[in-house]
Amino acid sequence: MTRRSRSLRQVVALACAVAISFSGCVVSAQADDDLSAQKQNADAAVVRAQADVDKSTLTLQQANDKVTQAQADVADAQAALNAAQDAVAQAQDIQAQKAQELEQANQELADAQAEEAAGQAAIDAQKDAIGAYARALVQDNLPLVSLASLINTDSTATLANRVQWTDTVLTTNQVNLDALRTLQVQLEQARAASQAAQQKADEAQQAADAQVAATQAAQDAAESARTTLQSALDSQQSAQAAAADALAADQDMLAQTKAEQDSVNAKIAAAAAAAAAAEAARQAEAARQAAADAAANQPAAPPASSVSSSGLIWTVNGPITSYYGYRIHPIFHTWLFHDGLDIGVPCGTPVKAAASGKVTDEYYNGGYGYRLFIDHGYVGGSYMVTSYNHLSGYAVPVGTYVTQGQTVAYIGSTGNSTGCHMHFMLWVNGTGVNPLPYLP
Repeated sequence: MTRRSRSLRQVVALACAVAISFSGCVVSAQADDDLSAQKQNADAAVVRAQADVDKSTLTLQQANDKVTQAQADVADAQAALNAAQDAVAQAQDIQAQKAQELEQANQELADAQAEEAAGQAAIDAQKDAIGAYARALVQDNLPLVSLASLINTDSTATLANRVQWTDTVLTTNQVNLDALRTLQVQLEQARAASQAAQQKADEAQQAADAQVAATQAAQDAAESARTTLQSALDSQQSAQAAAADALAADQDMLAQTKAEQDSVNAKIAAAAAAAAAAEAARQAEAARQAAADAAANQPAAPPASSVSSSGLIWTVNGPITSYYGYRIHPIFHTWLFHDGLDIGVPCGTPVKAAASGKVTDEYYNGGYGYRLFIDHGYVGGSYMVTSYNHLSGYAVPVGTYVTQGQTVAYIGSTGNSTGCHMHFMLWVNGTGVNPLPYLP
């Protein structure tokens, strides 16, 4: 919405001056100035509030994008958490198995070491027996039983005893030697088994240690996934809450400012109706005066009027790039109302006044950029105000009375704009309308 013109003061003052039958007119120029100021303030407030809503709508859309991403992160984190928890469970099972294998390997090692020690003891004992036999050989010359000893025997029985004892000793020694060889083979086997058991135990210990590390890594991964999940959830909730609060606040402010604008527009409409009534009274009085002058054979006085006799013209020449009404906003990408007619022309192109009138306002707005308002008074029987937006600069100052077709500003792309163009707006009898039906 835009600001209202100050021509109301001219119309109402004229009505008070010429409407004899309305000699009770109490609408003052000061009151008209106050009403115009209220209109300007209300329109500016609505523009700012709408810009805030547009901005918060964009913020909400961005928050929704973040929510969507957060939801994807949550799903990914949940999948990672589930996988990590499965890995932890599997790691714990494997760790228990490795611990059992380690315990078994240690037991086998202990058994092998005990068997090796027993074999070593048996060998040591057998070596002692063989040593004793060796000493007996030395002492008794058993392998060197001389013929003399056999001859010098006291009797045949004695000789037989000697021969038998010698054979027994030799046989026992052979048995001992065979047992020693067997014990040595068993000892070597026990040592090999002990070494194999030691290697198996070492490997089991390494596997158990590695599995402990794997289990810890799985637990760390599970904790990291859990942290990521919580962070994604927090981000989602924070983005949703912030965007919803901002949009609600801006929508409340927009509702309040629109209510104020509606109130001022109602006052403007009432003033326009009063101006129309005053104009009708003036014309009636002029007709009565003309009749009186004719009766007195006096020339009629030319009627004083601020009504333009021509219609509107195109303010610039170019293609229409966006029509009046609801559309998808090119910046915010939401379904919003477009309150004017967009005409695509290069930046710097002169902007012409659509009709003669007075420049009432020039200012910058975040959404509309640099703006210019012209109060045209009555054009074709309707009270009109036009606005030119997204300008790059002004050609005339506020308060200038311009003629139709005069350059008043230059095309730009200021404010919320995607390129150089004219955003042309029209108010008829205090109400914003589609400009297109009023143009040639």
